[in-house]
Amino acid sequence: MPRLLLLFLLLIAAFHASRVLREPRPDADRPMDFRTCYVGQEVLRQGENPYDDATLKAGWQRIAQREHLASRTQPGLPNLPFLYPPWAAALFGVSVGQLPYAVAWPLWYALAVLSLGLLARLWPRVLRAEAAPAVLWWQFLLLALALKGTVPALLTGQPTFAALALGVGALAVAAGSTKALATSGAGITEAAVESAASPLLARGWRPVLAGLLLGLAAFKVTLLLPFVAWFLWRKQWRALAVAAAVVALLSALAWHWAAFPSELLPTYQHLLAQVRAQSFDPADPDYPLTQGLTLRLELGNVLEWLRPGSSAGHPWLHGALWLAALGWLARQWRRGQRLAGWYLFLVISTLTLLTTYHLYYDAVLLLPLLAFTQQQPRRRQFLLLLLLLPLLLPLNGVALALGNPVELHFLYFLPPLGLLGVLGLLLARPVGNFTTR
Repeated sequence: MPRLLLLFLLLIAAFHASRVLREPRPDADRPMDFRTCYVGQEVLRQGENPYDDATLKAGWQRIAQREHLASRTQPGLPNLPFLYPPWAAALFGVSVGQLPYAVAWPLWYALAVLSLGLLARLWPRVLRAEAAPAVLWWQFLLLALALKGTVPALLTGQPTFAALALGVGALAVAAGSTKALATSGAGITEAAVESAASPLLARGWRPVLAGLLLGLAAFKVTLLLPFVAWFLWRKQWRALAVAAAVVALLSALAWHWAAFPSELLPTYQHLLAQVRAQSFDPADPDYPLTQGLTLRLELGNVLEWLRPGSSAGHPWLHGALWLAALGWLARQWRRGQRLAGWYLFLVISTLTLLTTYHLYYDAVLLLPLLAFTQQQPRRRQFLLLLLLLPLLLPLNGVALALGNPVELHFLYFLPPLGLLGVLGLLLARPVGNFTTR
C-alpha cells in the first residue's frame, strides 16, 4: 500500500481517536446502544415485551433505582428502541445480563475494544487461507479507526464489534488452512499443526465450532448476510445447520421467558413502523437530520432525499441492484472465473450496506477492501480512497458547523453514493480464487 495513503489514514485515525480525549468520561448513560440491549433482556426475563416503548423505559427505571444509578436519559423512542430479534435478548440474558448493569457496561466497553483488536488479527489469517494479498494486522486496525463511525460506536457501546468478531472468528475457524488459526513456523506440516492446535479441531469439530460462532453472531442479524453467503459459497452445510440450531435454541429461550410470546412479533412490527415513519418525514423541521437518517448507508436514503415519499418503491430498486450485481457475478462464474470467498464477502457486504438498515459504523464490514486495494494499480487505489472519503471525513460535522444550510444537505447522502461507486469498482475487477501476490 502506498505510504502516502497509509499516512493519510493515520492522520484521519488520529483525529477520530482524539474524540476519546475531547468527550466527558463515560457514565451509565453513555453506552446507549449496550444499555438498550441490557434493558431489553431484563424486560424480557421479567416476562414483559421489550418492543413496547413504555415497558422498555419502565425497565430502565427499575434498574436505575435498584442499582442507585444517576441517569439523565431514557432508552427507547425517539432515539434507541430495542430493535434486536428475540434471540439477541436471550443471548444477552444468559451472558452479561447475569451481571449488575454497573458492572456490565464497563466490561462491555472492554469487550468492544477487544473485539476490534480481534478483527484486526483475524482478517489477515482468513485472507492468507485464501491466498489473498498479504495485509498486516495493524493496517486493518488503522482503517477501522479511520472510518468515522468506529470511535463514536465504541463510545456508545455498539454491539457491532462483538458480532463482527464472532463472524470473522467463524470464518477463521472454518478456513481449510491452518494459517487461519495459528501462526506456524516454516517446515511444520499442516497435519502436525492441525493436531496440535486443538483436539476438537483435529477430530473434525471445526464446522461445529464455526457454526456456534456464527449462530452467536446472529444477534446482530443485519450484519449476518455476508457471513452466510461465505458459508454457502464454501458449501459449509454443517456449520450453517449448527448456526441455525443455536438461533433456534436462543429463540426458544426467549419465547419461554415472554409471558405472551405471541405479542412479540406484532409489537416489533409496530415499533419498526414508528421508527421508519420518523426517519422519512420531510415535514420535520430538522429533516434530513431526523433519527440518524443522515448516518444511514442504504441507497434509499438518497432516493428519499431526491424524491420524498418514494420509500414504497425502494425495495424494488434495491432488489434490482441485487439482481444486477448477482447476475454479473453469475456471468463471471459461467466464464470460468473462480471467485474468491473474501471477494464475494466484500460484494455482499457492500450490497447489504446499500440496501438494508445500516448506520455508518457498520462500514467496518469492508475491512477486506485493504486486500482488494493491494491488487489494484496505483491510480485505482486512489480512486477507491476518493470513493471512501465520505466514510472517513466528518462531513456531517462540517455541515452543522456551518449552520446546516440546505445547500449542504447533499453531504449527508454522499456515503451511500460512495459505496455505490465501491460496488462498481468491485464488480469491474473480480478476484479469482488463486490470487498471486
